[in-house]
Amino acid sequence: MIALPGPAANYRGLAASADGVLYLVSDDGETELNLFTIEDEEAKTILSGISSYTLSHDGKKLLYRQGQQFGIVDVKPGQKAGDGKLALDGMQTKIDPRAEWSQMFRDGWRILRDWFYDPGLHGLDWESLYELYEPLVAHVSHRGDLDYLLGELGGELNAGHVYVDWGDMPRVERIDNGLLGAGIVADGSGFFKIEKIFPGENWHADFRSPLTEPGIDVSVGDYILAVNRRSTRSVENFFELLENTAGRTVTLLVNAQPSMEGAREVSVKPIARETNLRYLDWVGSRRAQVEKLSEGRIGYIHLPNTAGAGNRELRKHFYPQAHKDALIVDVRYNGGGFIPDRMVELLSRTRLSFWARRGIEPMKTPGYAHEGPKVCLINGYSSSGGDAFPYYFRELGLGKLIGTRTWGGLIGLSGNPSLMDGGAINVPTFRFVDTRGNWAVENVGVAPDIEILDRPDLVARGKDPTLEKAIDVLLAELEAQPPRELDVPPPPAGGR
Repeated sequence: MIALPGPAANYRGLAASADGVLYLVSDDGETELNLFTIEDEEAKTILSGISSYTLSHDGKKLLYRQGQQFGIVDVKPGQKAGDGKLALDGMQTKIDPRAEWSQMFRDGWRILRDWFYDPGLHGLDWESLYELYEPLVAHVSHRGDLDYLLGELGGELNAGHVYVDWGDMPRVERIDNGLLGAGIVADGSGFFKIEKIFPGENWHADFRSPLTEPGIDVSVGDYILAVNRRSTRSVENFFELLENTAGRTVTLLVNAQPSMEGAREVSVKPIARETNLRYLDWVGSRRAQVEKLSEGRIGYIHLPNTAGAGNRELRKHFYPQAHKDALIVDVRYNGGGFIPDRMVELLSRTRLSFWARRGIEPMKTPGYAHEGPKVCLINGYSSSGGDAFPYYFRELGLGKLIGTRTWGGLIGLSGNPSLMDGGAINVPTFRFVDTRGNWAVENVGVAPDIEILDRPDLVARGKDPTLEKAIDVLLAELEAQPPRELDVPPPPAGGR
């Protein structure tokens, strides 16, 4: 093994031919396919601007891809993208769906057999299950029927995370309605009134709130009199006027009064979904409630999942609230993702030292750690990584779990072959075992220390029983054991 020379960059696609070593390299620009020869100790560019390549068996030719264009060229420097272009315009494939469905059912059965974490397949006679379900394949008349059969077969394993993803199947084209990131209500005047505007976070597109962008002169209480010059009085459902407008600029005629006199036109670009905006609003209302009922002593963090968004929310809200006397970590409705050991690790930090400074508060190491009482909120929608988080929280002794038993899905995916038409059956390849050597959590969930049901009638009235109980528990803990401030001793005499 030797190290090849070259600047720091993104290297991939290493392959060897008789003439030297090929690799793709990119450095904040287009990707190049280079050939490095040991004799010359020099890298020369074969092609630029391609995304991938494959060597022929004899190493003398290569197939490259540039966007949707493919070509075949010699393994020699100085080639150009476009050389050897393959004419694929007229390429067609004839498909026999019934033959494909039969093969894919057999492949799905094999994939479950060969990739499931337990080679014994939970004690099932896998051959007999094939014989049970396979005759039904002859009656499949739509790709969705095949998914149903694969789902039934996978369900025999009695395990979580066995998912069936459809493949090459006719789909109805989705037309996204436009939404304004606002609560729009009918008014007795016949027009529609803006009852609420969701703040959003306009610095990233997935959380953009159209009516809060710079230059949009719209406020809560304003009336929308027309959309694209069509009167809102002409419809019973306001959103009829926003059909197929997601991502397209529309013109709103708005006024502080339900009157055309003095109305103004505003151009906005509607979004396709308000889910993220309503999520931020829900989290904000929880945090405000905690702030009010605890008089600022308790912090609140909601983790939507244990993937990218959950880690973003944790770090966004942990650091500014690490100084709070107590902390609520809410993993209700947590959709899982990755194993959350690093997330719990952040919350379990302990103070290691202080550094006395002249005239200001002592500096802390680590700079952000929370050692006050904590609780974790859970419910039946805390799933997968949302099961693991409260389990780890309890194992580390960070605090009580409050709510209802979690989903019970600690069996995981790490990839397996897909089906020939692009569909897949996802197979769990690993399962949770506790440190005492017991199967745990999967198909069981994590039980709370204090069981509280978020009754729908209370939630509909704006109450949050689990959150309210958490506040009571933490305030009682703070009363029993108040936080202690560091008393910095006087400096030693004589500098000792």
